[in-house]
Amino acid sequence: MNKLKTIFLILCIVVTMPKIQAQHHIKFPDYTKSFLLESKVDTTANVNFADFDGDGHLDILLVKGRHWPIIDKVLLGNGRGEIKSVYDLSDIADRSYTGGVADFNGDGFQDIAVSNDSPNRKLVYFNDGKGNFTIGSEFGLPKWPTRNLSIADINKDGLPDIILANRGRSSTSNYICLNKGKGQFDADCISFAPYPSTTITPFDLNNDGYIDLIVPHRNGGQSYVYLGSSDMAYSDNQRIPFGTSDATIRVAAAEDFDGDGILDIVAIDENKGVTLYLGQRGQTFSAGVSIADSKVIPYALAVSDMNNDGKIDIIVGHVEAPSTLFFNDGTAQNFTSIPFGDSMGTVYGLAVGDFNEDGILDITAARSEAPSVLYFGNILSK
Repeated sequence: MNKLKTIFLILCIVVTMPKIQAQHHIKFPDYTKSFLLESKVDTTANVNFADFDGDGHLDILLVKGRHWPIIDKVLLGNGRGEIKSVYDLSDIADRSYTGGVADFNGDGFQDIAVSNDSPNRKLVYFNDGKGNFTIGSEFGLPKWPTRNLSIADINKDGLPDIILANRGRSSTSNYICLNKGKGQFDADCISFAPYPSTTITPFDLNNDGYIDLIVPHRNGGQSYVYLGSSDMAYSDNQRIPFGTSDATIRVAAAEDFDGDGILDIVAIDENKGVTLYLGQRGQTFSAGVSIADSKVIPYALAVSDMNNDGKIDIIVGHVEAPSTLFFNDGTAQNFTSIPFGDSMGTVYGLAVGDFNEDGILDITAARSEAPSVLYFGNILSK
């Protein structure tokens, strides 16, 4: 009997050993090294990485204001993780939420579209290629209660268009403003999704070549994916529900988290936490898979492969709490959560990029009631 028991124990060890070794070799980047991007507390709303001055190194755009007029800032990087200069995007103090980056006028340089809340104009700034910006056009109407914008080629003409998320009353509409050419826009925008939203995310759910739009409900209602088509109608008759009927989702993103070839949606809801909705065949979404509850309120979201293992991870910024990296094991059922940063202020926006060019992704957090901060990914450790 003792001999059989010994053999059984040995077999158990042999069978479980690969799993133990696999866990032992999982590596995660460390984000303890950081520096502040601002010397004072502001109502900063969002952040972007892009090469604005054409030197081949990432720069940073800090979008500021929200409901209060403040001037947006450009911070030029030197490729070594340092800021070589800081200057104003323009001399206009406005109520900004997002600075979307794209080559709007087709000259090969990264321009900036700024989504401003009422009563400020919504503006596109053209880049001269050296990081100097001038107002090039205006889009939408100043009276719209605009929060964040996103960018996609909606009508397949090769030009970047602008999608506006408006958070107002229950009858509020969201809008698509088409690029008329050379970065020119007007107020003749396409109205769709007649409910309050904070962030609209473009993606192609069904691989038909048309841009679909994730429109989360912000004020307590049903969220939908609006399907794109050649007529650009984004009709209520062509939409797919996801999540609960009382959502208060601030941001959602789409990636294939479980590796089945179908895009999934991750959403942050300040009353429900961080939730994953798995894409299913037939263009439907599963019931929510909870990743984190709302005891710590989520407020900003980014997705990327942070440890270079081929699996998409999730970064969440919070209200008065450290941010969290959720590392995905590829099943979308198990995430390793690692906090980073401090508990100061509220993280309104996140951006990911290799700012110091060491091969490890870095994270910027745009914060209100605290200075915005850049976190460096350190050497991978066990």
